[in-house]
Amino acid sequence: MPKMSVKTFFSVASVVVLALSFGQTVAGQDGNGKLAGTWNVTLKFPTCSATCPCPGGVPNIPVPALQTFLSHGSIVEIAGGTLLRGPGVGSWQRTDDHKFAVRFKFFLFNPDGTRKGSEEVTDEIDLTGPDTFEASATFDLFDAAGTVIGQGCAINETATRFE
Repeated sequence: MPKMSVKTFFSVASVVVLALSFGQTVAGQDGNGKLAGTWNVTLKFPTCSATCPCPGGVPNIPVPALQTFLSHGSIVEIAGGTLLRGPGVGSWQRTDDHKFAVRFKFFLFNPDGTRKGSEEVTDEIDLTGPDTFEASATFDLFDAAGTVIGQGCAINETATRFE
């Protein structure tokens, strides 16, 4: 399989995000517990270990992300902080009045552009207002062969709707 440069990968990913964003409906303007739309998210990893690594190796460093929840139940996620990971893609569903379950996956890369592995993230989102949410998440870390090398690692999230 030919190697794709990191620049090419992120260019393609950006086009996909834009294309998917045009398909979403305007949501959240009536305050009725709607998740659809784009959110500014801050991720914090409360515990660091060999199997649950933190960005920068230090707990609770804020990591910015954009998460777009499409009205048909898909999510596209892009986190800042490193060029060594791809965008996340997955799905979401309502579980209660202002609560949502989310699951997405993204790929990790080595500095030379080869695939390092992937992460699968599971979020439990609680809308705390029409334009804010808090979430408790966990991620499972996989090596390039798909073997689990870290499981149940915690992430705390806060978010505001991107207008």
